[in-house]
Amino acid sequence: MPFDRRYIIILIAALMAAGIWAHAFISPKTLDVTVMDVGEGLCVVASTPSGKVMVMDCGTSSWRKNDTVGESVVAPYLRRLGKDRIDIAVLSHPHSDHVSGYAGLLQEMPAALVLDIGATEHASPYYKKFLRTVKKCRSTYRIARRGQKIDMGDGVKVEILNPAKSTDYFDLNNRSIVLRLVYKNSAILLAADAESPAESDILNSNIPIRAQVLQVGHHGSEAGSTARWLEAVNPSIAIISCGRRNKYGHPSAKTIDRLTSFGARVYRTDKCGAVTISTDGRTINVDTCTKSR
Repeated sequence: MPFDRRYIIILIAALMAAGIWAHAFISPKTLDVTVMDVGEGLCVVASTPSGKVMVMDCGTSSWRKNDTVGESVVAPYLRRLGKDRIDIAVLSHPHSDHVSGYAGLLQEMPAALVLDIGATEHASPYYKKFLRTVKKCRSTYRIARRGQKIDMGDGVKVEILNPAKSTDYFDLNNRSIVLRLVYKNSAILLAADAESPAESDILNSNIPIRAQVLQVGHHGSEAGSTARWLEAVNPSIAIISCGRRNKYGHPSAKTIDRLTSFGARVYRTDKCGAVTISTDGRTINVDTCTKSR
């Protein structure tokens, strides 16, 4: 009896379906952290294995309209990831190159939880708009302090290293929220604009700071990334968010030299575009947008 072609088609479809399901179960779950290319500013997007999203900062000082970076760059990127809401929105400090586009982003994608340093004495127009938008979105608002931890599921932990409750630097850079993302055996440290005073304070607290990946503080300026700090963090990968031909001279050649002397591979958004770190908790991969620029 001749073999019915319908059975062949059914068999092929079944094998394809089995392959798709096998791939879904076998593929490792990863924590993906992208330092966005926003020019002279900072925006970091973290996507966890369970599908939760954390955004740290959303600002720039390089654009003609600095307040549009959230809605025109970050929101579309999150939509490509299949996201329509932010689980944790972190504002490290309210300098314009970190906050300018945050209100626009939150209007497009509300956040369930917002972490801030509460620097209301530095009430710039961008920061005021950010706080109004947080209230309008009915987000849970929390002041971040050292020692707080957040469980993002699937083994991903957010550890807050700075600022300390007892330390109140007038300089906003050193009051920056500094985070350590931990997933199994991998750690990524986000230093925002922390400089040497904040680094020393964190080091003197004796909390764990070692991390394979470091988002370098204050756009790689000479004011941070001290030898003592880099020795303690011991990063193998360093990422600097900075604008092309920026007026501040970021990153400092001295900072680059220190990073490389400690064996770190340096990635810069002004040269590499967005930089994405993916880790399954053991191995770490780096991807950049260099080829598409």
